Amino acid sequence: MPKYIYLAKTKDAKTIREREEAPSKEELVSRLRARGLYIVSIKEVKEEKGPREFLVIKKGKRSSIKAHDLALFARNLSTTLSSGVTLLRSLEVIANQTESASLEKILKECIEDVREGLSLSEAIAKRPHVFSSLWQGIIEVGEAGGNLPFILERLADYLEMRIEFERKIKSALIYPSVLMFAVVFALLFFLKFVLPKFTSLFTQFNITLPLPTQIVFKIGDFFKKNFLLIILGIGVLIFSFTFFRRRPLMKRIWDKVNFKLPIIGKLVLLSCLERLTSTIYILLDSGLPLVYTLEVAAKATNHTFLEKDLLFVKEKVREGASLSDELRKMNIFPLLISEMAKIGEETGSMPEVFKKISLHYQKELTTKVERLIAAFEPLMILFMGIIIGGIVISLFLPLFKIATLGRM
Repeated sequence: MPKYIYLAKTKDAKTIREREEAPSKEELVSRLRARGLYIVSIKEVKEEKGPREFLVIKKGKRSSIKAHDLALFARNLSTTLSSGVTLLRSLEVIANQTESASLEKILKECIEDVREGLSLSEAIAKRPHVFSSLWQGIIEVGEAGGNLPFILERLADYLEMRIEFERKIKSALIYPSVLMFAVVFALLFFLKFVLPKFTSLFTQFNITLPLPTQIVFKIGDFFKKNFLLIILGIGVLIFSFTFFRRRPLMKRIWDKVNFKLPIIGKLVLLSCLERLTSTIYILLDSGLPLVYTLEVAAKATNHTFLEKDLLFVKEKVREGASLSDELRKMNIFPLLISEMAKIGEETGSMPEVFKKISLHYQKELTTKVERLIAAFEPLMILFMGIIIGGIVISLFLPLFKIATLGRM
């Protein structure tokens, strides 16, 4: 009779790893479920563990891991587990079906970890560059409560909602980004290739150029001589900002500055608050304790000072303080959050309250971005009109002077 090694969880989250004989794997699954155990994995003893696979990008697969890949992973894992498929088999099937070669490699590494006795939450916790603390916290609750398929379904809903919301914001920003690029490109092209022709033309007439024309020509001459250096400098500046912004010191400096920027600072704060409240909602609704929820949500804000303040609030709540009172003491959190949190504490409906807050901030952020974009187009047209108009006038002034000399 075949022998199997199984890994299972009890209702009180105790891990059991045992060896047992059974006519078939299906028979063993029935036995374990009859005992009230949640099956993590079942492995036949004679099965040999193969070597770990290296990342090989299969035909039709890409190397990057997108947010959509993770949402689809959560959705598919929920579906397979709720259909009675074991965790190991579910991970194997999903790993082969995913469109990301990198995610396939990581899932296969998770499969090996689970075979060696780790839980799924412990396996993904070893890979924080892919799975955030939100994943670890929610899956840990699902494993402890024996309702992992339901928890994964909620996680998939949340991730898909985040993807759709961010897609709307990014779509709204495409037009102004393209317009800004076109304006800069047109200006650089004019200064590099068109203006020098006027310079040589006016030089032939040997006249004293008006001051506005001299300024424009000096700017054009500077761009002509240092064109490649300017393009290289812009590229280095963008790369340096992107690279060093992730470093702790530069991130603290940037996080301190961006809240104080006009217009942009308000949008950054709204974005952080929306991410914070939606994360608190999904964690509380999944059954995580409030203290652990605040710890995970603090990291989800991705903002140094918000995270620091929220971790301070977490410690006060751990000591027995009220969440609403502690949030009210922090000037960075709007009064709306503390007042709504107080209602949630009094009515025992904290998840529903934070869901409403997150929806409020989503609508407010979307509205402000749309208004900013609506105002951006006429401002950009006005800016271009002033710049192009100034250049045209400066070029026409010498022409008027040449015409006057010609009549004399």
